[in-house]
Amino acid sequence: LQVKNVFCMKAKEGRKKSIRALVAIGNGKGAAGFAMGKAGDRMNALRKAKNKAIRCLHFIELYQNHTIYHDITVKFKSTAIRMKKQNKGYGLRCHRAIITICKLIGIKDMYAKVSGSKNLINITRALFKGLTNQETHQQLANQKSLYVVEFREEQGPLPIVVALPEGTVREDPEPEDEVPDTKLEWSEVKEAQGMKKSPWAN
Repeated sequence: LQVKNVFCMKAKEGRKKSIRALVAIGNGKGAAGFAMGKAGDRMNALRKAKNKAIRCLHFIELYQNHTIYHDITVKFKSTAIRMKKQNKGYGLRCHRAIITICKLIGIKDMYAKVSGSKNLINITRALFKGLTNQETHQQLANQKSLYVVEFREEQGPLPIVVALPEGTVREDPEPEDEVPDTKLEWSEVKEAQGMKKSPWAN
């Protein structure tokens, strides 16, 4: 992902140069990892980073082997990433580092927007933090003791049951405290209302 020259001052040697490498690895089927390596030359830095990444693998659940299970908003330090689940054929519309990591994981369709710091290390850490904390449909059904349904374009207004709770189904409605407070993006609201284009434009 990144190879950078770094310098540090030594009392005897003065300004000493070394190479820092940020490496991500993956098998395209959900297993992926990342790490940093530092050495005097490029090849050793890459080798160290790769060996560290192999020892720190994460397994990421994929929805139908092509996208994420739900929209994710994650923040790491001053970097924030909004990831949106997309249909097949949409492709990857994200930052170049996120595209590279998604290909290594096996994600083919996703939208992501990075705001705040564009530091590659922070972006990588935020992405892995968000993807490893996502909930599958089955986990959500077990947690809430409710059916999880999904609306798809091909089914029209009819919902599809995608997960059943393993225990008994809760009869009472979900309390207001547990309903997630989803913040809408103003740009998406304007686009949905047909206001994205300026009314003064021809």
